[in-house]
Amino acid sequence: MASQRLTFIDILRGIACIWMIETHAVNAFLDSAFKGNTLFNILQISNGFVAVAFIFCAGAGFRLALESKISDYVTFQKPFWTYVRRLLFILVIGYSLQPPRFSFGSMLQFNEGQWTRFLDCNVLQLIVASSFIALLGLLLSRSLSRMIIFSWCAFLFIGVFTPLVWSIDPTVIAQIPLFFRMYVTTYPHASFPLFPWSVYYFAGYIITHYFMIAESRSMRAKQYLAIGAGLLGLVYASTYIPWTYYSNTMNWWLVSPMHMVFRVAGVLIVFAFLYLIQDYLKGPISRILSLSGKESLVIYVGQGIIIYGAPISGKVLKALLPMRVSPFDIFLLTLSIVVVVCGYAFLWNSYKKYMPKHADWTLRLSMLVYVLTFLFKQY
Repeated sequence: MASQRLTFIDILRGIACIWMIETHAVNAFLDSAFKGNTLFNILQISNGFVAVAFIFCAGAGFRLALESKISDYVTFQKPFWTYVRRLLFILVIGYSLQPPRFSFGSMLQFNEGQWTRFLDCNVLQLIVASSFIALLGLLLSRSLSRMIIFSWCAFLFIGVFTPLVWSIDPTVIAQIPLFFRMYVTTYPHASFPLFPWSVYYFAGYIITHYFMIAESRSMRAKQYLAIGAGLLGLVYASTYIPWTYYSNTMNWWLVSPMHMVFRVAGVLIVFAFLYLIQDYLKGPISRILSLSGKESLVIYVGQGIIIYGAPISGKVLKALLPMRVSPFDIFLLTLSIVVVVCGYAFLWNSYKKYMPKHADWTLRLSMLVYVLTFLFKQY
């Protein structure tokens, strides 16, 4: 299949980018008077698919990369080390967005709560950790046919054991060093621990694998639509079964394997639907979404800095917004941030395309300035 026939995956990631901005804007600014009703609850359920789509696309991207790079990865050639460096770079970016105070001197005086915030396992950390697990599985399996078995095992293991992990006594969990604890458990609360969130990474790998090897990908997409609908029906039917193998006092929305199936089914349906309509996705909106998907890291970092990360931008946003932020205000804010970050993503993408060496040195210099500022900034 020609590369342009897979742009629907970039579009899926791009949709997740735009969706993420709306989600963060709602969480950060929407007045509480507009929350708690049925429409808001439905919105919250839909917003729960944002991170799922990001993580799913990361797993899909790893499987797509193996189409041409599997031999390089299993023999530790240059593409392998390039991929590892990229993962480490993403990990550094993820942690650099999280210090309560952007200063090395301040970090030396962090209390336990501040260290917990800094070491939180967020979406970027989760994707990196899942990618390293998948890479280890590839090095052990050394073939696509065995790698899919590893992925199924990881998918099922994480899904089945999530409620059991969440049932472990917090005093036992407290014995694990904080850095590793944030990747595995919710004590203290991690935003996106491996259990259950890594399940969506391997779902992305598995679904993309069977899509890539299908004789007719159109037929496979139609099968995925039927499977997705069937899984949704299965989840609905499961709500009438009173028995569970874990305590029914636990939050279904957080730990239930059926909730994971619900989310996988939703992304699966969107995945298949975008493929089936991709011949019609030729307009400017589709191009913007595709570009957003390709530059998802840039957009992730940019919108995070605007909404959460930079004190100046945060004060400006609050000054521009009314005292009581309504859904319409959120719509305008989301649209404004989308324009800003997508415009920057377009400029950066063009810069890399036409002046790759300059873009590389610009990135290196920017990171150097960033690190020096962190090291020597007064607190």
